[in-house]
Amino acid sequence: MTEVNDLHRKAMALVDLADEAKRSGHPDKYLALSKEAFDLEAAAAWKLAGEITLEPSRSVLFRSAATLAMDVGETRAAEKLIAAALAGNPPSEIADELRDLLEDVYFHRHLQVRGVTLAPGDFQMTLEGNAVGFGIARSEAFIQRVKDLETLLYRTAERRLGRAFREAGRRVKDLAQGLELYLSVPRAASFAVTLRLGKSNQLELPGLDFSADTMKDVLDGITMITEGNLADIEKAIPDESYRANFIGLIERLSPDGQDIKAVGFTSVSDQTEHIVALSTPKRELRERMRRSSPKPQREAEVERVTIRGMLLEADAKRQKEGIIEVVDANGTAHKIVVPRGMMSDIVKPMFDEEVLVVGVRVDGKIALETIDLSVEEQGAD
Repeated sequence: MTEVNDLHRKAMALVDLADEAKRSGHPDKYLALSKEAFDLEAAAAWKLAGEITLEPSRSVLFRSAATLAMDVGETRAAEKLIAAALAGNPPSEIADELRDLLEDVYFHRHLQVRGVTLAPGDFQMTLEGNAVGFGIARSEAFIQRVKDLETLLYRTAERRLGRAFREAGRRVKDLAQGLELYLSVPRAASFAVTLRLGKSNQLELPGLDFSADTMKDVLDGITMITEGNLADIEKAIPDESYRANFIGLIERLSPDGQDIKAVGFTSVSDQTEHIVALSTPKRELRERMRRSSPKPQREAEVERVTIRGMLLEADAKRQKEGIIEVVDANGTAHKIVVPRGMMSDIVKPMFDEEVLVVGVRVDGKIALETIDLSVEEQGAD
């Protein structure tokens, strides 16, 4: 056990250095240190492979090594480590954690494009959760996310073209046709489809691919949000309306933790696959973003308000923001101010539905922070 403990201590020391490198903005150093830590932790785990009576130490060590394997993209190694751990006698709680980790392994395997060729501008979307079966998914969970993704791509294209945020009105025909979204037949993974962005000759320049670059912009933004890096999002999307819209649509794409537990995207550029996964439930994602805000509000300075009721009115005529009215179960109507960027794509699709609103009371007004269909929030509990 002395050698096993030494390997484990060295691995954990490298993990600490890797985390420091990540916080300091050195991703290459983070990956190199993480790989070194994984090699040491895996070596320690395999030395206990035959010691099935050494529980919970044996299964905890295998779980740690498998987690590090996932961090560095070694999904096959993670699968072997988890299988070895489960082949022993892990305590029931750790066994459940290992099975959850194995689900993550399979999900990431499904994100890898096998037998499918993706061109620039093509990407794969994968869903995993209770609403997903073998090549089949509940239509509402899938269709809503495709629509939100299409809106997200179009908004990103408008922003990249330097256009002012469009709170109302139809999409520009040429741009809409140039970014039409096409779907393949679903594949029997968790639930995977290839989506293709149409091309417009008017948008393409020599050496550039507007569709592929738009998709990359979206995936980069998703990565920033999953890491809770609001400062980078503000730099990438300085316009407040576009930024609020982007974050709101990513939240709509995010899993609820039950019906959909993970949403993944795979794209290809320079013959290299890029994988981005949304696996944090939307409420946790919001909390992470709030904590990482570069200008956090002290809790004592704000009054948060939660309202459940019917969204019966939506008014986007104002120049700077819109107003919604939510009528609760007691018949009380609540006027809520909606920031620009959220009304058209985030709020209006919920019109005439029961919603759960979280806002902040400022100067007698309620400013919207988040809004969801109330059934979604109940299902996530």
